[in-house]
Amino acid sequence: MAQFKNLFSEIQIGDTYLKNRILSTAHQTNHVVDGIPTPDMTAYHVERAKGGVGLIILEAAAVHPSGMLTGHTIAGYDKEVIPAYAEMAAQLHQYGTKVFAQLFHGGREFIASDYRHAAWAPSAEPSLRFGTMPRPMSLDDIEEVINGFALSAKLAKEAGLDGVEIACSHGYLPAQFWSNHTNHRTDQYGGSFENRMRFILEIMQRIWRTTGEDFTVGIRISADEMTMDGTTVADAINIVEYLVERVRIDFINVTSGDSSTYSGSTHIAPGSPIKHGYNAPHAFKIRMAGAVPVFVGTRIVDPVEAEQIIKTGKADMVGMTRALIVDPQMPNKAMNGELNAIDACIGCLQACIGHYHKGLAIGCVQNPIAGKERQLIPKLQKVKSKQHVVVIGAGPAGLQAAITADLQGHQVTLVEQQQVIGGLLQTMKKAPMRQELAETMLDNYSRKLEKSNVNVQLGKRISRADLVEWKPDVIICAAGSRPYFPHVQGMDDNRIKTVDELFGSNPTQIGKRVLVFDFSGDWQGMEAAIFLQEKGHEVALYSTKLHIGQEVHQYLRNEYLKKLYQLKVKMRPHFDFAGIEQDQVNIRNLFTHEKETVDNWDTIVLAYGRIPNSELYEEVKGLAPVVQQIGDGLAPRTLEEATYEGLTTILNLGSIEVEISG
Repeated sequence: MAQFKNLFSEIQIGDTYLKNRILSTAHQTNHVVDGIPTPDMTAYHVERAKGGVGLIILEAAAVHPSGMLTGHTIAGYDKEVIPAYAEMAAQLHQYGTKVFAQLFHGGREFIASDYRHAAWAPSAEPSLRFGTMPRPMSLDDIEEVINGFALSAKLAKEAGLDGVEIACSHGYLPAQFWSNHTNHRTDQYGGSFENRMRFILEIMQRIWRTTGEDFTVGIRISADEMTMDGTTVADAINIVEYLVERVRIDFINVTSGDSSTYSGSTHIAPGSPIKHGYNAPHAFKIRMAGAVPVFVGTRIVDPVEAEQIIKTGKADMVGMTRALIVDPQMPNKAMNGELNAIDACIGCLQACIGHYHKGLAIGCVQNPIAGKERQLIPKLQKVKSKQHVVVIGAGPAGLQAAITADLQGHQVTLVEQQQVIGGLLQTMKKAPMRQELAETMLDNYSRKLEKSNVNVQLGKRISRADLVEWKPDVIICAAGSRPYFPHVQGMDDNRIKTVDELFGSNPTQIGKRVLVFDFSGDWQGMEAAIFLQEKGHEVALYSTKLHIGQEVHQYLRNEYLKKLYQLKVKMRPHFDFAGIEQDQVNIRNLFTHEKETVDNWDTIVLAYGRIPNSELYEEVKGLAPVVQQIGDGLAPRTLEEATYEGLTTILNLGSIEVEISG
């Protein structure tokens, strides 16, 4: 606690007293049906409240039907939301956690998962990212939306929530009004700076008139939209100074980015390897300009980082959203000095915001329970009959299985033929833009193993005789996968390499002119191209996908593509590798089926997918009552499937019910 005396100090924000300075910022869980939060959303947030977070800001709640971002958006304007809000508030308050609603209207930023309604905005200025052309709002429309903000705040207060945050960040509707790049109106809501600020000013004034003074109201703002023609820090300071002189603002939540462009959208939820806590200097400037409490987030994943931000006066509250997704107990662990027990976010974006963009419920690669608390926590809490579990393979799937089995009280033996744990994480950590992700995940698992009772046997190739001797109750085959080689002419050429070889422990010889062929659209092909181009090779990246990096989450893909363009890597989607003939490389267009030849090359690097190492499973079937395959050994997929199967395979083992006496 002494180490974090600032982070765990109390603070008053408006009419709300908070027990500490740790904040979970608004983020979509997709646990919404017909505009109403579900019990799954409550269960998700309750786990973070149990873990000690001071404030939770719920996900975006539309203030008007025209502001429903997707079919899974909270209808904050609908009185039917009150019971769900009330239940949320009651449960979170039990743990001393306060809760705000986020009031939202995206304007032209509109993602439709079903029927595409008309987008509203101050002017007919399209969103480059979504391709949305909005219709200019009439004065009646503007009045409706302002009333919607006030009504949504009133309903949140009636339900027992502690405050509201108005989403002015990321180029959403209030920011579309105050920007002269998106507001071309000639009436009282356009033209001069004062006119363009009228919309947000009237929203706040209307909210205060509706809720009364015994409430907490603040705004979220992008200090730097980090895009073409976007709001700068200087602009944000002018906006803040103008508002605080005219209306009560209880807090300003500082972020960065803009939803309407690829480059700006990265900063909605930036992943690894973007710098940690890079918004803190912006927050300090806003704090000085506004003289009101300031929140800041974005890649603050470590309580040591958070403490430093509070201590140096850069902000009053620190958003640690993804740190809380992966480890809901992070605040309690930090307060108790258990830093070595905290699981760190790896910044992969795959199952948090990645699920949101796929219309799925929130998840987490490293915490497969996240978003599934109602379903999985009861299984965790069941008392299990102790069994001897042998896990073969110490990649992510095997590691998750071994750790889970140990926590469930089983006797666990983890066998890995390599001298190190991690499987493909060991390959990934040598890739330029995946290094932080891999090293963080390896560190998380290493610390868990050190604290566990797992019998870890490295450098051992398991044999049938071993298993016969050990007589395990359960065998988990997590034997991973190996590179796939296409069945085309010339595959015996020694100039053909794999990504495994490129990033392996014994790097292979690579020529000057390199052709990288990508089949999966994942990180491997892009990482290989970046790695080699940075080393002075001339790289051409071919992909079978519709676009380069298709399967990587868009915010990460933005950074990959930026890097590839900066390095001037030649990129060609829609082509596959059709073999080598007379020292020429054949490539084939996947739409026309026409072939081209490339004759100026020295090395080929294949990122062409993987095949499962399923042979071991076939060999050991029948040597234990339960034998299961998981992860890439079952079928090569992603980190998420690996860790989820590692967890659930163990949780689904036979259990016994224990009667608890009174």
